[in-house]
Amino acid sequence: MGEFTEDEVTRNYAARIPATEEISESEVLDPLDDADLPFRHTRPYFEWGRNRGNRVDATAALVRHTPYPANETYPAHEVDLRPKRLDPGLIAFNDLDPHKIAPYNRLAISLISAAASRQLKRVLIASAQYGDGRTTVTLNLAAALARARQRVLVVETDFLRPAAMRLLGIDSAIGLAEAITNGLAPSNAMVWLQPIGFNLMPTCAQVENSAELLASPSFEVMLRTLSPEFDFILFDSAPLLAAADARLLERHTDATLLVIRDGGASTSQMAKAVSLLDEERLLGAVLNRAAT
Repeated sequence: MGEFTEDEVTRNYAARIPATEEISESEVLDPLDDADLPFRHTRPYFEWGRNRGNRVDATAALVRHTPYPANETYPAHEVDLRPKRLDPGLIAFNDLDPHKIAPYNRLAISLISAAASRQLKRVLIASAQYGDGRTTVTLNLAAALARARQRVLVVETDFLRPAAMRLLGIDSAIGLAEAITNGLAPSNAMVWLQPIGFNLMPTCAQVENSAELLASPSFEVMLRTLSPEFDFILFDSAPLLAAADARLLERHTDATLLVIRDGGASTSQMAKAVSLLDEERLLGAVLNRAAT
């Protein structure tokens, strides 16, 4: 577990954060036991590590348009990820180093356990500033949840500097903003990431009217349509000190997970960032040692 230093942030906020996960630690966890996790009927998960097969190595990261039947929440696009194109920070996308992925497995189990005792499906992933590794943490957490057979959707709501597709090494012409603006079904903006097994609704380019989009009835309707189809929906938002979007997203989410980079934001910056959140909805904090 990561620990805060004894400063103003600790005194004011640490007691209200139930758990802090240090992503860079090398503690080894026991492998996930299927008997301890709720089973979900999802598409097969193909490991990239020791059992990696020709399917992953030979397939390019190209979008395939798949004619799915009339389910508006089913992803219309499928992407086969190429390991060589993945950002090195996406360590939970393979099983090559159990030491590194263990903290994400533990974080995923914590979310699953919390969801069993309270309403917890839509989780806002926030950070104080750029460089805290928020998007990397979000994608790694989604991968860990997918390993645990959870149905996961990542909604990229950083409209200033979207980074998910760059980190994944993929591309898409339609994202969240395009779907809402053009009245498209959610499926048109969703990408099914194989072989890891979770869905992404990306932001394709910078959006100037982000507040208008997040406050629109269409966004709320889209979320209500998507919610029954997933166990967890993770929202990767713009930094708290860079935009007010996280405040709007709190209206649509059940809890907030705060990503903090060790040596990143100053005490005063972190205090200001946390003051912008509803502290009663703060689920926990992730101490991340690597900037992205």
